[in-house]
Amino acid sequence: MTRQDKNSKHGPRQIFWRDPDMPFIEARMMRDGAEASYARHWHDTFSVGIITGGRSSYVNGAHSEEVGQGMLVVMNPGDVHVCNPLDDAGWSFIMFYIDAEWMGRVQADLRGSDDVAFRPYARAALHAPHLADAGVSLFSQLTDADSDRLIREVGIIEFAGLLDGELTPCAPAGMESVSKAERAARHIDAHFSQSLRLEELCAVADLSASYLIRAFKKRYGVAPHEYQTNRRIQFGKARLREGVPIAQAALEAGFADQAHFQRIFKRLTAATPGQYQSRP
Repeated sequence: MTRQDKNSKHGPRQIFWRDPDMPFIEARMMRDGAEASYARHWHDTFSVGIITGGRSSYVNGAHSEEVGQGMLVVMNPGDVHVCNPLDDAGWSFIMFYIDAEWMGRVQADLRGSDDVAFRPYARAALHAPHLADAGVSLFSQLTDADSDRLIREVGIIEFAGLLDGELTPCAPAGMESVSKAERAARHIDAHFSQSLRLEELCAVADLSASYLIRAFKKRYGVAPHEYQTNRRIQFGKARLREGVPIAQAALEAGFADQAHFQRIFKRLTAATPGQYQSRP
């Protein structure tokens, strides 16, 4: 299913694509993002962006660089990042949001491994015109009304294989106990729609307020309240994909009203809930 927004003489300004029969991937195309502005955010998916025009600044954790046409930006699940246009350049891009569990199975198949856990990738950005071209072709396949499911599935798996062959997985994480900051994050994950108190998170993490905030920012790149807001938006996006009304998604995600939800949604995604939500 394809959702187009703001037609111009050059075609739709942006397109969102998703298919309920293939819930493991979502795609987005921005033709002219010169006015798009993002706040720091993260995705719960493995996400890949292809710069198809213009220039933008890209920050992912400690990594920072200017990216342009033919470059890919890579975000593992939970990577706090931001990517915004530079100057008045006609920034354009394609994004793929791929379910991490699905990608983990692809990784395992390619390596002949029984371990299907997703392996994060070490590279945050790379210049790879051949991968960029493959991503553009995939987006065309996904949004082509004449493409059937088999064509799309083959294209997705081939692109995922190309990515895995080019990117380098991080070294396997050791079997360390969950850090205290991660305890607080897991508590937020479980209660994100509720009004949480800092003292509550401190009790869960067994840390003082000042130490928890420092540790949380070191681990996630954002403060606990920013993490909670992003988690609410991720949940809201999922409910919108399911077709629930915007006002209902806002309340279920923990926002006081639809206006607040719309304002934060636009700040983190550079799209309104109505632009994002596909309708039959």
